[in-house]
Amino acid sequence: MDLFFDDPAGPIETYIIPEVAAQPLMFNDAARQQFDMPILLNAAVNLVSAEQQIRRDKLKEIEEERIKLIRERDQEERIQKQQRKERAQQYLLQFQTQLKNEIEERKTANKQTQELKSQNKNEYKNSWDKVASNIELKDGQYPGGKDVTKMRQAILNKRKDLTK
Repeated sequence: MDLFFDDPAGPIETYIIPEVAAQPLMFNDAARQQFDMPILLNAAVNLVSAEQQIRRDKLKEIEEERIKLIRERDQEERIQKQQRKERAQQYLLQFQTQLKNEIEERKTANKQTQELKSQNKNEYKNSWDKVASNIELKDGQYPGGKDVTKMRQAILNKRKDLTK
């Protein structure tokens, strides 16, 4: 806001003349007369009325309050952003450790199932032996209610064909 009132040539010196400022400009003869004031080479000289000076002061105060509010909001946003980052890092670490644990559990479970499968393969030379071991091949020992003699006979024949 100061840039609006400042002269780009350099700093501005402001002189308030109480007699001139108290009277309206329309009827002010003192404002029309010449006066001798030292002029600095690098600075501009402005005559400012009391109303203008009050207005400038109010604008500066308003601008300072606005800048202060913006800085406070910016600081709050930075704090919130940092908190979100920290929460995200914690979640990420928790997620990674949980994922590693799950992977290790799956590896051990897969190893166990693989060992069981390899033991079952070694136990039975032929897949029909495994099927035959799961059913009762003697008449009268089958606990079910249906007649499965034909299926039993087909399995035994298949096993005999493979073992020849």
